[in-house]
Amino acid sequence: MSRFNNFTVAVYCPARWTARVSQTELAEQIGFFEKYVGIDKVYLETFRAETAPKEQIAMCKRIFAEHNIKVSGGVTTITEDLDAEDKKRQRLFNTFCYSNEKMRRLLKKKAEYTASLFDEFIIDDFFFSQCTCEDCQKEKGSRTWADFRLEKLREVSENLIIKPAKAVNPKINIIIKYPNWRESFQETGYNPAIQKDMFDMIYTGTETRHPVFTDQHLPRYLSYSLMRFMENTAPGRNGGGWFDPYECYSIDVYLEQAYLTVFSRPSEITLFCLPSLFNNKVITPLGFRLKQLDAILNRLGKPVGVPVYLPHDSRGDDHLEDYLGMTGVPFDPTPTFPPSPNQAVFLTASALKDREITMRIRDFLNKGGKVIASSGFVLGAMDKGIGVEEFTSVRYNGRTVFADEFHISRPDHSRMFYAKSTEKIAFPLMEHRNNATWSLINAGSGDCHSSILLRDTFGKGEFITLVVPSLFSEIKKLPPQVLSRIRREFFPDIFLESDAQVSLFVYDNGTFGLYSYVSSDFSSRPAWVKVHIKGQVKELALILPDEQESVFSASFGKNKQSFSVPTLYSNERETVFELRTEPGEFMFYQKTP
Repeated sequence: MSRFNNFTVAVYCPARWTARVSQTELAEQIGFFEKYVGIDKVYLETFRAETAPKEQIAMCKRIFAEHNIKVSGGVTTITEDLDAEDKKRQRLFNTFCYSNEKMRRLLKKKAEYTASLFDEFIIDDFFFSQCTCEDCQKEKGSRTWADFRLEKLREVSENLIIKPAKAVNPKINIIIKYPNWRESFQETGYNPAIQKDMFDMIYTGTETRHPVFTDQHLPRYLSYSLMRFMENTAPGRNGGGWFDPYECYSIDVYLEQAYLTVFSRPSEITLFCLPSLFNNKVITPLGFRLKQLDAILNRLGKPVGVPVYLPHDSRGDDHLEDYLGMTGVPFDPTPTFPPSPNQAVFLTASALKDREITMRIRDFLNKGGKVIASSGFVLGAMDKGIGVEEFTSVRYNGRTVFADEFHISRPDHSRMFYAKSTEKIAFPLMEHRNNATWSLINAGSGDCHSSILLRDTFGKGEFITLVVPSLFSEIKKLPPQVLSRIRREFFPDIFLESDAQVSLFVYDNGTFGLYSYVSSDFSSRPAWVKVHIKGQVKELALILPDEQESVFSASFGKNKQSFSVPTLYSNERETVFELRTEPGEFMFYQKTP
């Protein structure tokens, strides 16, 4: 029986480990995980450049079964050169060349082998093509590498994995795990728009690690946002989130991957990988924190947020939504343009992949919707000549403004107030025609100011342009007053008044949570956050795990029902609460009408 009510915990076991672990070692390692975090399932890898023998796999399956641990298979599509001819193929991470017949036969053989041993297996996220050998060039022809690889991996998925595996085992459940670099999928052949309907399930890589000391530089909010994107890609068939302990300095960086993955409400989390995590200090706090999160999830509804329209095979403004998410805007990325104008939609440059985007915007605005477009989207749309000028007078002439002074307009435009940043931030200088477009936030230095938040009306709706810093990570350097005005524009139902580095997670049953990040330069500190909630709210009830409620009761003499936060102030439009945040801590609340 699972230790947790809301999700199961799986551990991945790579083929090299599978091929060599002894019964004694396996029993000891299972004991370690059972003691500290619990283990419901393992993915037992059969192939990762080398093949784990049947006898070893059978032994591992038997031992895991004795501990009531479900066992599925795993495959990682990397291989060493099969002969001297393969040396001409420069393959990143030794991924397969799918134009090479020997490698194609090998992959088919390993899919069949794995299907003969399991009723389910997952494909790790090396299932991509980067090969540019002579054979690939010839087969590619005049197509782009993206078009060639998208079609190639579709064909490989069908003919070398799915059909062969299901011929061996008709009931096999095959899962494709997608990596954390969504904006690059099409360049390497990952094709969730089509593969989601080919494979039985999908899975999501939520590894973000340390943003400074890794080559991918992924904002940590991605551990949440990519889960939501994949859930919206294949509703109910996103198997879970998968993260690892590599380049996680300090330990909070590892734990944050777990927190944000769990905030998205997965059915399973996978820990990669067993040999790296055995006797690893990250496991003891992980188990403790997962227990707390599981108790909190009992009270939470479905995650909601501002839709970010990210069409499949798109790129542009990479991870902008994640940098904004780390400043307190709740997002719900989706590959589908929202059908209803009931809430705002955020368009980054990635939305330009949609050839019908102008028509969609026009229809959305005429129905009364709000479109918030990044400066990257507006600039890209103008370059493409797709008619965005119909919605705004904003134009760009190639200049840059360096701003440390900001003028912020109140939502009712009654007056402006002012803020100053500690250093100058570079923005593209976007010009607009006064009174055709209205400036909500001005930014500049001395006598020269531009605008970084602008409002146009169109039909019944609003077209908002958000000009973002040239370096997206500098969003966190914006003054709290600027951030609060931006947050309000995105999600007026609930928004934060605070510094950056605090994320807001909202659910559809009146609950929400705050998480304060541990800064990469260790400069984090506790802070007070004002939470603005639309309408009249009596109080906020703090959602605590049972053991924490017991501690609070013993310390402060409170009963289980009285962990509440009174209002700071209230008027006819909103209710405001003041909450304390601490780096590395999550707190969740229930609104009481």
